[in-house]
Amino acid sequence: MPGLVLFDLDNTLLNRDVAFKLWSALFISKYGLPESAGDTFLAIDADGHTPRDEFFGAVKILFGIEETTESLIEQYHLNYPPCYSVEEMTVKSLRNLRAVGWKIGIITNGPPSQQIKLEVTGITDEFDGICISSVVGFRKPDLAIFQEAAKLCASRLEGWMVGDSATADIGGGQAAGLRTVWMARGRTWDESMPPPDFIVETITDAVAVILTSED
Repeated sequence: MPGLVLFDLDNTLLNRDVAFKLWSALFISKYGLPESAGDTFLAIDADGHTPRDEFFGAVKILFGIEETTESLIEQYHLNYPPCYSVEEMTVKSLRNLRAVGWKIGIITNGPPSQQIKLEVTGITDEFDGICISSVVGFRKPDLAIFQEAAKLCASRLEGWMVGDSATADIGGGQAAGLRTVWMARGRTWDESMPPPDFIVETITDAVAVILTSED
């Protein structure tokens, strides 16, 4: 019987790269910064791994912005999530999984505003459960957050983890006893780490792999 498929959010289900660049353009316009500031933002952001207080602290210094770091972070949490969109094929693929009996959930590290990304893209109801680290008190790759995600989905912790982080998603999923699919995003897997079961570039490909493997 089908079990559970857990998906990461940023740069797995939703394209964070596109959203961050859109937010950057809006920020640059608001503060009258040079277009080249976008490249600086990308470098400081480090694919979302830089804490927001450090990110905006650096931006303030580099570009002479007088607003407080706290104010910039507050604006970010309001203005950034609406920059997200979802691909039609992603939604179709999720529905294909549920149509054959899979429980599907989101397991994401981040603030409560992660929920806003789901709401603005209209995909909240596509999932049996949504597990956000700051809400439940655990972060990937901690086993506890995988257990909580399964609980929220009313499912046993058996099935798959799909995500773009080698450590949080793939390593965490493996430790939880799940099969894993890595969203490569044009990258090469680090051979020093235990490999995922599959490597793909799109959610459509990930779902196809899951459905085919379970036939």
